[in-house]
Amino acid sequence: MNFKEYTIRRCRKEEYIKLVDFFRLYWNPDHVFCRNRKIFEFQHGTAAGGEYDFIVAVHNESQEFHAVLGYISSSTYDGGSIEKPDAIHGALWKVRDDVHNRESGKLGLGVLFYLMKRYPDSDYITLGLSHFSRQIYDALHFDFGTMNHYYLASDCCDNFVICENPVIVRNAPFNRSFSIREIKHIPDGWKSSCHPAKTAAYFENRYLNHPFYHYELLAIYREEEIAAIWVIRETDTGESQCLRIVDMTGDFDAEMPIAGNIQYLLKSRGAEYIDCYNHGIDP
Repeated sequence: MNFKEYTIRRCRKEEYIKLVDFFRLYWNPDHVFCRNRKIFEFQHGTAAGGEYDFIVAVHNESQEFHAVLGYISSSTYDGGSIEKPDAIHGALWKVRDDVHNRESGKLGLGVLFYLMKRYPDSDYITLGLSHFSRQIYDALHFDFGTMNHYYLASDCCDNFVICENPVIVRNAPFNRSFSIREIKHIPDGWKSSCHPAKTAAYFENRYLNHPFYHYELLAIYREEEIAAIWVIRETDTGESQCLRIVDMTGDFDAEMPIAGNIQYLLKSRGAEYIDCYNHGIDP
């Protein structure tokens, strides 16, 4: 896709203020990137070459940003190849509403195509699609849909504040062949069969070293061997709490009848439920 009035490229690190001003004026003035540079640098500032992981459409005459598209490389947190990551995760994608010229209508696709051309062998993954972006991805024949949402509610919670009308599995037996234990790091040599591949370094840098959220690693042991690892974050509303599984790795095709073990975990944490969003895991 060729442009005469615009140059599409990656955002340079000396343009940080310019990019944040774009967020503030044309996206959301209360966005976390407008308030916390540390979070922004953690998520988009680790690319090599003095550039951010943001594609920008620069108006050649005014030098203003008229469109932006952020992304996160799956190799950002594990020291892997920046040029050939397994997956690219799309983030903030915005074209200015106040710009109208012969080429402005193509800017959204322009920044997207630039990103896809830069990483032709990578999967493109994104969450939280707006109605507008769904229409674009549909026209481009992307695969998309609604994620699964699985949860297990506590069978000993008397007052559900966060969860409304939960279905409760009661009297689930505790499986002594399995145990759920907190671990401080991913064991050396751990191999994940999941896609995109996530190394031990990825989990440590993406979650354990997060500058804002506190994450924990829970290992699901079958006897003394790890069958799966969950990254969890406890959410506390002030009145109640729940556990969110935000990432996982392991053998998800294997049977792990651990509902009773999870109930014990929920009781010990005083949590209403544990849940996870996912795609591709059999119910």
